[in-house]
Amino acid sequence: MTDRVIPKAYKPTPINLFARVMTAGQNLPGRMGYMCHRKLKRRLRARMHYPFYDVLADTGPGDLCLDLGANRGEFTRKLAETGAEVISFEPDSVAYAALEANCGTMENVTLHKKAVSTKDTQMMLRRTANWDDETALAHTVSSSIVHDNAGMSAELGEMVDVIDLPKFMTELDRDFRIIKMDIEGAEWDILQVLLDHPVLQRSDTLFVETHERWDPERCIPLFDEMLDRAVAMDRPYINLYWV
Repeated sequence: MTDRVIPKAYKPTPINLFARVMTAGQNLPGRMGYMCHRKLKRRLRARMHYPFYDVLADTGPGDLCLDLGANRGEFTRKLAETGAEVISFEPDSVAYAALEANCGTMENVTLHKKAVSTKDTQMMLRRTANWDDETALAHTVSSSIVHDNAGMSAELGEMVDVIDLPKFMTELDRDFRIIKMDIEGAEWDILQVLLDHPVLQRSDTLFVETHERWDPERCIPLFDEMLDRAVAMDRPYINLYWV
């Protein structure tokens, strides 16, 4: 049996003047530091995106993948088309309807209209204050159980079921080939638990879109800490620059 493709996490180095300036600028206080971090991260994403497709090409029947924050199902379908079993979570009713339409008939896909966190509960899923019925589906990408700033609205949102993700993964008693996570700020609490949880050792790869913009003072140091820990691990491969 051949070894599976599991990349090795690393800290990307700046390769041009712009990247070097943004790297240095991350140390500036306040909004300027955050803007440098954001611009650098956007530039690096193109370099850090390819490992997903390397792993996807080595994924197939018998594998199990999780799509956390599936939205309309773009990546659920990509994962499922490999032949792997896919379990997808999407809490927003509008996005979930699109997910069902796009992936609900695929025999190797299981859909859950739920959010993920670190405990079983119910929470308010806030939606953007710019929400309108005509463009609702496009706005669902920012629906969040944690963001409650002035740009988000509880009145336009909905109460949703939330699962304890580490518990769910433990009870499955399976290995995980790909975990894709895009959950609009809820990733920070989950990552802090998962990084110290034995269930993570049953995972090959974890691809995460992180959201620093809502609370840069807290989240940028968390990003740096988690990146250090990811680099120190052989398994799983954790990509915090994804998407």
